[in-house]
Amino acid sequence: MLRLRPLLFALPLMLTAVPASAQRSVAGVDEDDDDDDAAPKSPPKAADDKKADPKKTDGKKTDDKKPDDKKPDDKKPDDKKADAKKADDKKPTVNRAPDDILEDTDDDKKKRKIEDEARKKAEAAASAADAKRAAEKARLADDKKAAADKKLQATRDQRLSSARTQRTYRRDEGEVTLFAEVAPGAVTRGKLVEVRLEIFKRLDVANPKFGTREPLKNLKLTASVVEPTGKKDATMTYALHSLGAPGLYGFHFTPTRDGVVSVQVNGDLGQRTLNATVPLHVGVWPPPDFDSEDKKLVTP
Repeated sequence: MLRLRPLLFALPLMLTAVPASAQRSVAGVDEDDDDDDAAPKSPPKAADDKKADPKKTDGKKTDDKKPDDKKPDDKKPDDKKADAKKADDKKPTVNRAPDDILEDTDDDKKKRKIEDEARKKAEAAASAADAKRAAEKARLADDKKAAADKKLQATRDQRLSSARTQRTYRRDEGEVTLFAEVAPGAVTRGKLVEVRLEIFKRLDVANPKFGTREPLKNLKLTASVVEPTGKKDATMTYALHSLGAPGLYGFHFTPTRDGVVSVQVNGDLGQRTLNATVPLHVGVWPPPDFDSEDKKLVTP
């Protein structure tokens, strides 16, 4: 009995010395959550003052202007590249010969030079030939004109004598030709004058029936005879009538005064109008325009 008493006395001491964690493990109850709730939590550490309040930085005022307030560049980097590419496209391109094309050899250059010289000589020869032909044509025309003038001069007295009976005038209106035959050619005041007109169209290609002269038929023509009076010219108008043959028309009148009487023939030719004037020198012989008017008659 005496030996058990010390043990019983020490048992309570042992029980009190067991830690609380051991007791919980013994009991089989997990009380971690209760310990966390029971333990005082330290307050969260305050964030950096500069981060917590961006307006307060070491007592210095910060710029209120936000980064977004800066005006962004209107063109993005990609846009700038695109513009640069467009600018490169606008630059003049230099045509370069491909690397595989060989340069002309000395023989090729000599051959090309000979060909160029031959071509230039041929062109110069052709130009000289054209100039020679033109000069020859002009010379022939001058010779023909000189021969005609010589013939006219040689036959002038004979023609002038024939013109007293009948005188012929020629007028060209585009492709239309008018021949006016005045009888008598030596017009005298107070004597009847007959005017016969032949009007035809000149053809480049001969017609089997008319040749190179196609008579213009059924024309409505008038003739105005203008006489000088000293104060105011007197004008008489006549209607031309057909003379029975294609392209032939005529009328007659009697001049009342000496001087230049103007006969003006007018009419509608369809695509154009006819306006031809023939001067008659009344009471004057030989007429001053005899040679010039006869030269017109030899015109092709």
